[in-house]
Amino acid sequence: MSVEQIHEQKETCQVDVFLPGHEPRTTTALFTHSKKLLVAREGGRCAVCGRTAEDSGHPLESHHHPIERSLANMIDWRRFQKDCEAGLWGKHAQEFDWSKFSADEPYSFVDDQTVNGLLLCADHHRGKNEGIHWTPFPYFVAQRYGKDGYQFTPTEVIHHEHL
Repeated sequence: MSVEQIHEQKETCQVDVFLPGHEPRTTTALFTHSKKLLVAREGGRCAVCGRTAEDSGHPLESHHHPIERSLANMIDWRRFQKDCEAGLWGKHAQEFDWSKFSADEPYSFVDDQTVNGLLLCADHHRGKNEGIHWTPFPYFVAQRYGKDGYQFTPTEVIHHEHL
């Protein structure tokens, strides 16, 4: 088979990283409040497929993006702030009020889903072969821009009827 034809790409991804120590995960008031704002701002639709909670049959989920919560304690926040202010992580992160931020309490940014959140359906958050937690980033992004009707995985056909 040539690469010029549709062909299946199977990968085994094994990750070995040292996560920094952190307190057990809690749902903060900031996360809860800002997730509601994120849902409203994004029209209650998954950033990848455009489905609503009703369409997908599951509540929409908010993914910490670009900074994963469990990694907050290893981030060089001054470097990250420069990239945000330059617009690298989008207009919402760019508009964050860094004057009130302290690297000693990074969750004021991390848990603010209006600046560090990506609204996803359960499939595109945690789903095998399609969720951001389990799929190499180039493949994850391709799902948003793939042609409607494209058989992307053995179980997923790309549909964007809501985008």
